[in-house]
Order: sequence, then C-alpha cells, then structure tokens
Amino acid sequence: MFRQTIQKSETISGIGLHTGVKCGMTFEPYDREGIYFLRTDIKGSAPIKATVENVSSTMRGTNLKSGGAEMHTVEHVLSACAALGITDILISADGPEPPVMDGSALEYFKALERCGVKRLNKKMPEIAVKEAFEFEDKNVLYRVEPADKLVFQFIFIHKHPLVSRLEYTFEFGQENYLKEIAPARTFGFEEELEFLKKHGLAKGGSTENAVVITADGFSSKLRFDGEMVRHKILDLVGDLVLTNCSLKNMKIYARGGGHKYNVELARQLLARGCINE
Repeated sequence: MFRQTIQKSETISGIGLHTGVKCGMTFEPYDREGIYFLRTDIKGSAPIKATVENVSSTMRGTNLKSGGAEMHTVEHVLSACAALGITDILISADGPEPPVMDGSALEYFKALERCGVKRLNKKMPEIAVKEAFEFEDKNVLYRVEPADKLVFQFIFIHKHPLVSRLEYTFEFGQENYLKEIAPARTFGFEEELEFLKKHGLAKGGSTENAVVITADGFSSKLRFDGEMVRHKILDLVGDLVLTNCSLKNMKIYARGGGHKYNVELARQLLARGCINE
C-alpha cells in the first residue's frame, strides 16, 4: 500500500457529540507522514499526530492530546480515512471535537471522497501477523490470527433484550465499508444518559445523530439489523489507524470491548513490528 493524501481541501461543520461545541473542520492535503489534527482555536498549538502515544483517554471515545491541545472523539474521522486509504492529511478544527454529523462515518467518507485521493511515491509500513495472539479482560476477548485478507469479526453482547447478542463479520474494502459500515450510527442506552451527562458527555447527542435504545424500542428506524455491532467495527477500524501502519492479511476477532481495548490492540500489533517492504 502506498501512502496517500488528498488533492484539495473541504470543510464541514456541526456540533461535537460529547462536548456539544460547534466546530468547523477542514480536511487539507499534507506533506508530513501521518494523520494530524490542528486546533486552530488554540493560539500557537502544534498539530497532534494520531498515534497510540497521544491517546489521552478512551471514555466513550478516543481522545488525542499533545502539548496543551486536545482533540476529542477522533475515531469516526480516522475510520473514514482508513476506508479511503488516506494516510497523510491535516485536519484543522476550530473546536475541541469533530462535528458528529449523523453519528456515523458516512459524511466524513463523502467529504474526503470529494477531496480526491492522491497517491504518493512512498509505501506505508505494514503489520503482518505470523502467528495468532489474544488478550482478554473479564468478558472481553480480542484475538488476531493470520488470514489471506483483512477481516473483522465483532460480537456485541448486552443485557438489553433488543440487543442481547449481535455478531457481524466484515471483509475490509472501500466498497464494502461504504455499504456495510460507514452508515452505522453511534448509539447509547436510555438508562446511561444520566451517567453520561454527569460526566460531561453526550452534550451534543440527539436522536438526529445517535440511536438511543429505550426500554421498548429504538429512537429511530435502524439502518441495518444489528446496526450497533457494525458501529463497533467502524470504531475499531478507526482506532487501529493509531498504529500508523497498514494491516495486512489478518482476522481480528473481538467479543465485547471498545475504545480502551481497541487502543490496547493497536499497541500489541505495533509490538509485533511495523515493517517496510
């Protein structure tokens, strides 16, 4: 896989899911290797590279911090970049969190696609798994094993009877992602809302940008059966961008988990070596 940037800039705007702060975000071509977020509202701040080392927290989202600048909930944007193969880009924002849009990665994907993708004359380092490994914590299990393509399998289990046990297997590819994963929206359970707001989260959340699961139904019509588990894969794809490597020929299985464990998986993959061919 060759490194890629975009051909032209484009701006989107809206409010942040957790901060509730309005933000304009501009995708720009970049000549540095990696995906960088720049807080233009913080005078003198430097671009924050999307790496595992810069992860500041993983509570209900993946947040990055460098110096005095922090960018919240970056996983949906990173997921869209991964699907389009964009490895080098500057994402400038005049607020602390990307606009949530409709709660999925679809609008990011479309905006980046409109920017056009430009191939660069340099290869991405790759991670190829030669033997299986896994880690677990209570009811969470992640396992990675060699395969002939990149495949994600996620099992989401919850006590809520409308969710119960959801499972989805996804073969990574741009067309598959656009059709099967990108439109899957973020979600939450009604009984969690008080907890989230108490901790300063979900301030920008609404039925227009998230699926709320109530005692007897959903706040809006689901886009897919099992939309929630597809969104978990969307998040996982985005969080693994933090390796700054191309993932090659592996099957990634997750039972339960979320951003904390996704980032741990990124660390464990990096520990196995990122190589240049």
